[in-house]
Amino acid sequence: MRRALTMATVMSLAVLTAACSAEDEGASNDTAAQEESGESAAASGEEGMAVTDDPVCQGFFVGQGTPLSERAVTQREVVSAGDDLDPVSLSEVTLLSGRLTALAEEADEEQTALLERINAPFQEVNDAVVEEGTRTEDVIAIPEVDVADAEAAQGELEQACAA
Repeated sequence: MRRALTMATVMSLAVLTAACSAEDEGASNDTAAQEESGESAAASGEEGMAVTDDPVCQGFFVGQGTPLSERAVTQREVVSAGDDLDPVSLSEVTLLSGRLTALAEEADEEQTALLERINAPFQEVNDAVVEEGTRTEDVIAIPEVDVADAEAAQGELEQACAA
């Protein structure tokens, strides 16, 4: 049973990763099309917010599918609730954390610091689960996580990225 659950989790992660890769490719194609057509340098982000053409801002607030900014809000709610997670819910937290880490690698120093603060609760959950060795359990206990600083950092990034 454990092996089947592990395989299901791995397959879910593979599907999610492939879907995110397709979103990233679509976003790159959309950006190129905008540049070729001479469209505005700003795009609409979260709740109609105009976002600068900075690649990190675009990567966080705009894109195909659900933007990272919305995913971060949703996953902050999940981890701050302190409820146990199932493997799929944990994989969503893990995937978001990985995407934020990858985006931070493209960012300048200030953006990197903000993205690291946004990612801190997700990284804390991932680290705790790995340390406990419960990643493949049916029910995964997570620690209490303070998300206030991550929420504040997302607000700061939103201000910095506003066009």
